[in-house]
Amino acid sequence: MQLSESVEWGLHACLALAMMPDGARVPARALAEYHGIKPSYFSKVMQRLVAAGIVQSVEGRSGGLAMAQSAEDVSLLQIVMAIEDHQAFFRCTEIRQKGPCAAASKHYRAPCTIAKIMHQADAEWRRVLAGTSLADLRRSAITQPVPGVHEATQAWLTETGAVRGI
Repeated sequence: MQLSESVEWGLHACLALAMMPDGARVPARALAEYHGIKPSYFSKVMQRLVAAGIVQSVEGRSGGLAMAQSAEDVSLLQIVMAIEDHQAFFRCTEIRQKGPCAAASKHYRAPCTIAKIMHQADAEWRRVLAGTSLADLRRSAITQPVPGVHEATQAWLTETGAVRGI
């Protein structure tokens, strides 16, 4: 299974927004620039997060993006599902029922072992993401910072005037 890079963008964007002070908003273009992503591609990801009610978009001169919910209330699974639109990451096509040696369809009522294991793996993956909140990511970023990134980010935010509303 491979998720699109849009998932990485969305997770990092939500983390960046969750790191902002209450009331702060960041224009989508500035957030895209901060992450080195083309604004046109990035805006599509953010539109999905807005539609899902995870991020809010405020129009106007002092507008921008902000978290629509508290970081504690947003799971990583919610972010992934808002961006990917996948219901299941494994789709059984019943290949075992095809080909010259396949038995009659009445013998294939129960899912095969491969399908069972793949569905179990999908459920476990979802459980981990559902049990991890954006607040968990934020705590990790605060307690295990990359040297110099916080200072560089603060300087960049000040220089560009990217943060609004505070």
